[in-house]
Amino acid sequence: MICCRRPACGPACIAPADAPAGRPRQLIRGLALLIALIAGVLLIAAATSIPGYRRARRGPWAVGYAARWVLRALGVRVVVHGAPRTGPSLVVANHVSWLDILALAGCAPQVMVAKSEVRSWPVVGSAAVRAGAIFLQRNSLRSLPGTVEEITATLRSGQRVQVFPEATTRCGGALGEFHRAAFQAAIDAAVVISPVTIGYAHDGRAGSTVAAFLGEESLLASLCRVLAARRVHVTVHWLPPIPAIAGTGRNHLDRATVTRLAENAVAAGLAVPIVRRGHRLDTVPAPSGTAPGEISSRRVRPVAPR
Repeated sequence: MICCRRPACGPACIAPADAPAGRPRQLIRGLALLIALIAGVLLIAAATSIPGYRRARRGPWAVGYAARWVLRALGVRVVVHGAPRTGPSLVVANHVSWLDILALAGCAPQVMVAKSEVRSWPVVGSAAVRAGAIFLQRNSLRSLPGTVEEITATLRSGQRVQVFPEATTRCGGALGEFHRAAFQAAIDAAVVISPVTIGYAHDGRAGSTVAAFLGEESLLASLCRVLAARRVHVTVHWLPPIPAIAGTGRNHLDRATVTRLAENAVAAGLAVPIVRRGHRLDTVPAPSGTAPGEISSRRVRPVAPR
């Protein structure tokens, strides 16, 4: 992986795929994707329409099934190292592609924090609303406290909440500086933070950008590139959780501290530097001992709602 020093990544960071899949394979994937989307939307609608106990938790559970169907239809293989922590937690990860959301959702039920624009996406937007996603207006500071309160309430209800603290996508050559707001919700709800790294490989080459969704590129253009790519693998690595609870032995616990801990954990797991908002590059030493790839992988299996 080449270090990317750009303050913001764009289409120039994306390397074209070599020897794309044949046209028949692409058409088959496209048809399979359509079937998976329809089946997933119907499952989410059914799961969230039936009244009864734990109704709110059935949405993320159904999204997990739908995510696995979509990834399988696209020919994307998910390799998972480690395991998501049981119980409520704030799941934070680096952000490369729209596939990140599917890969994480397929690991365990979790409520997604998405940009408000996702509401208008065809099919996906309505499914996200029904599944209970929390929508963030990125350009509205006035709405931010309300969003943090909503994340806090969801965590207190015992659910996982997944957020991308970079607030944008990057090509994977560096980690963007984490925004702190969501970490305040973890502190207020007294839950742990679960840092996760996400990486892509294409045709056996790690650090691929073929799945990246950057800059002003349209979702359709990114989707077509994934449909045409051969042997795309996404690796999800669940790192050790970080306590965000008072009384855990830290002299001063605030959101700046836990944000920095999570940021450093993800950067070290990816072995990439952090691009600060002042365009300064911080290098984080790789953790000693076990490397991310040394933990045995497992298949992603459905997790029933609790």
